[in-house]
Amino acid sequence: MPDAPPRFSLVIATRGRPKVLGETLASAARCDPRPSEVIVVDGDGSGSAEPVARAAGARYRRSAPGLTVQRNAGLDLAQGDVVVFVDDDTELHPRLFAALADAYRDPDVLGVTGPVVDRDLRRFGNMRSRWRRLLPGGGREGSRERDVEYMLGGLMTARRDAALQVRFDERLADYGLLEDEDFSYRLSRLGRIRFAPSASVVHRNVAAARKREREFNRMVVVNRAYLFRKNFRRTPLARFQFALLVAVLLVHRALNGEWSGVRGLLEGSVEAWRARP
Repeated sequence: MPDAPPRFSLVIATRGRPKVLGETLASAARCDPRPSEVIVVDGDGSGSAEPVARAAGARYRRSAPGLTVQRNAGLDLAQGDVVVFVDDDTELHPRLFAALADAYRDPDVLGVTGPVVDRDLRRFGNMRSRWRRLLPGGGREGSRERDVEYMLGGLMTARRDAALQVRFDERLADYGLLEDEDFSYRLSRLGRIRFAPSASVVHRNVAAARKREREFNRMVVVNRAYLFRKNFRRTPLARFQFALLVAVLLVHRALNGEWSGVRGLLEGSVEAWRARP
């Protein structure tokens, strides 16, 4: 007799976007099968997400703001075998949980991710995942099932016991830029992470105040430098790759006239240099 499929806990961190959240919850309700539970963790002090979450039958928890803090709060509440983290502006494929269940049939697999289709990025594709290719084993999307080291934050899933071991690093504050890389990289040290092409979501890429260009680019360098020191051996090659990454980002921003972004990258570089041990 085949093993029963895992029970899935869907965790959605949100802050001040109840309409967007409602659309994401509606897409979860269209899934077949549905997750065993949906957990909404609200970082808005006014509790703006509560009516939407309650109407959708989701468990609701108010939390201090910050993506890593909120995702940890959802993880602590989760009761399923597998925890699924998505952004609050995500459209879930109707067969998402069926595809995930197939991938988790292998008991050695601790995490599964899949394609995160960004609806609005046309010109350059998913640049963030492209930058990852400068690092060994960087996550690449495609149509072939395979082992990977990195998952995109738009679709991160892990066996609950393993996720509780790893947790999200709450030192990555605010919206926790690069928290997905840190979490999934450390998870990959414990066991296998699989890329399942049929387990897909669409990222609606809804504009938010968090995307302040200068501050975002500063955090790109500061958080990347922190994770570099934390997770990697500081070999000459790794240092060169990090410097190359920053240089490529600077050129890209300059060619596109994104001068606030250039300033943020330079400020972040100075801050990261001063913070080095």
